[in-house]
Amino acid sequence: MYYRLKPCPHCGSEAYLERNHRAFIDAKTTRVAFVRCSVCNARSGRYKLEEDGDPNHPAEARRMAVEAWNRRVG
Repeated sequence: MYYRLKPCPHCGSEAYLERNHRAFIDAKTTRVAFVRCSVCNARSGRYKLEEDGDPNHPAEARRMAVEAWNRRVG
């Protein structure tokens, strides 16, 4: 799936979706999705890709990361 990402709100550079990053959360390693700036490394919140065996959760986690990144204060 293609996601349209806004430029970084801090430096204006291009951002990308990190889709399968390993992170240490709640005392265990899990896979997460988040958006990161390619220059200044600013990032959105992390969203767990694994949630109680829900097969739709990875797509939902990626969508939430993109929405968090694209949200701007008016």
